[in-house]
Amino acid sequence: MPGKHLVLIHYNPQHIPHTEWVYNRADINAAKIVWARDMGDAGNEELLLYFKDHHAWRIDADDSTPRAEPYVSTAVAN
Repeated sequence: MPGKHLVLIHYNPQHIPHTEWVYNRADINAAKIVWARDMGDAGNEELLLYFKDHHAWRIDADDSTPRAEPYVSTAVAN
């Protein structure tokens, strides 16, 4: 897909830590895709603000068929 992307990876509490999905380039600001752990609504909002020119996605990594879905912010617009 064209453009820049922010992919939030959600892990279940039983996640095996050796199956990591989040890896990034050394120059994260120049990366086409930025990978991040889902940090809950407030933490994710900080990422969304910082990477505001990125399309945001969410993946449930521990789902039986993980797939990227558009991330929908829960923040209320001011």
